[in-house]
Formats: sequence, structure tokens, C-alpha cells
Amino acid sequence: MVRKRLKPRSILMQLILIVGSFLMAYPLIFALVTSFATQQAYLQSSWLPNPDPLTYTTYTQLVQASSKAPQWVLNTVIRVVWYTILPCIISVLCGYVFARLRFKGRDLVFSIMLVSLTVPQIVYALPTYVMMARLPLVGGNNIYGQGGHGIVNEWPAILVGGLVNVYYIFLMRQSYYSIPRDFEDAARVDGANTLQVLWHIYVPMLKPALTVIVIFQSVLVWNDYVWPLIAVGGNVDIWPVALGFQRLMLQDPNTNMTLQSTGLGVTNYPWAFTVAAVATLPCVLVFLFFQRYFVEGAQGFAIKG
Repeated sequence: MVRKRLKPRSILMQLILIVGSFLMAYPLIFALVTSFATQQAYLQSSWLPNPDPLTYTTYTQLVQASSKAPQWVLNTVIRVVWYTILPCIISVLCGYVFARLRFKGRDLVFSIMLVSLTVPQIVYALPTYVMMARLPLVGGNNIYGQGGHGIVNEWPAILVGGLVNVYYIFLMRQSYYSIPRDFEDAARVDGANTLQVLWHIYVPMLKPALTVIVIFQSVLVWNDYVWPLIAVGGNVDIWPVALGFQRLMLQDPNTNMTLQSTGLGVTNYPWAFTVAAVATLPCVLVFLFFQRYFVEGAQGFAIKG
């Protein structure tokens, strides 16, 4: 067997990729190693702490730190499932409308939707909060939206917003364009209606693009902090992981008191990195599970014959 010699350019590219991969993985490696180290080992470390002696104390303390932690995880899982299924369905339907149907004003509507991507999401936060707080006949409000709190600090506040994502609709529209229309025409000849065409023809072919949405949404919702802080910050029972674990990071695991209330000025870094590592791990697992579809879906795909 003749071995293929690697060209210098190929070797250089591989070295660059290896170094780049290490740099991107370094923060996660640092967090994991630090979580098994002591505070003294961390303070004496240079670029990576030495976990000697190896300790699992912070993980034990995390389990015992808050009785609300399992509830926060469950709340986040519910939001991840909700914000994954609904945007996928909406994106598949809207992508089909903008890619396959012909109607007056289609391109204008789509262009306006794309322009909305240029507006930072934080701009919508205040109007959305006011609208939810003044929702009539809900949460103690009268017909004029006054006197109560609306749906603020309630489950709907973190479930109704952001279900329509323009980028995902754009991604689906481009994916539809990459699929020959002959597949749909053949299904129509066999008597399939629109929903049957979508489910049996397009959805299997759109799996890479749908996987991209699943990964993006899972990571986005799991790490969502700002909107839950605004909308449900006053109801600890429905906090998500990002909000609840951020409060845990500022807590002294030995006394269950915040650093401000104890008067301490030094953060317990192994404890903070333990909380961060546990909060990050599910996102990493989701990406590893779907990684074989990710690159194909993000770059677009072609129909192979």
C-alpha cells in the first residue's frame, strides 16, 4: 500500500485547526479542571490549576445547595422543548410559503422580515414587558390593563415570546430552494395534499437544517438570562438554569448565603466553575449528539442522485 504524502500546506492547515480547537475548548477544560481543585490550588495556578488533591466537594455542595435547582433544570427543559418544536414547525411552514407559493407582496413581506434582523433583540424587551404587564383581564388587570401584573412572573411570560424567528425562516426558505420541485410535483400526481407533501417529502430532506435550528435553539434557550430576569425575576419557582445558577455562583456553599451578605470579597472559584460546568454540559452534549448534521445544515445541502 502506497501512503499518500501530506503536503506542507495540508500539515499547516491541520496544525492551525488543532491550535484553534484547543483555544476554543480551553475555557471548558479550565472550568472542569478548576471544579475539581481547591481554592488554594486555583489561586496558585498559572494557566491551568493543579487539582491535587482531587476533590468532589463542590459537586456535593451543588446538590445540597438549593432545593430549587432540580426545578430550575426542569423549567429550562420545558422551555427548550417548547422553543424547539414550535419554531421548527413555524419555520417549515413559513419557509414553504415564501419558497413555493406565489402571491402578491410575498417578496416585500419577506424583505421587511429580513430588515427586522438588524434591530437588536434587547430593543424589544421593554415594549414586550409593558405589553405583558398591561394585558387586559389577566393577573388582576381590569379591561384597561391596570391594577395587576398581567402575565409578568408567570409561565406565559417566558413561553409566548420569540416563537417566530426570522433567521430560521430564511434558513428554511433557502433549504427549500435547494430541493428540486420535481419531488413535490410527483407527490401531487399521486394525490398528496400540502401537509402530506411537507411531512413525507420535505421534512426528511430538511433534517440537516432542522438540526441546526434544534442546536441553536437548545443553546439559546438554555443560556437565556436577560429576558427571564426581566419577566420572571420575582418568581423563583419558574427561574431557568441561567438565572438560578447565576445566583448560586454568588452564593457561599458552606453557609448558603450570598457573598454580599457574608461580607466576603473573594469568590469561591472552584464553586463558581462547578456551577458553570454543570450548566454548560447539556449544551455540549446536544451539539455532540447532532454534530454530524450541523455542518451540512449550516452550509446548505444538495440532493444527491
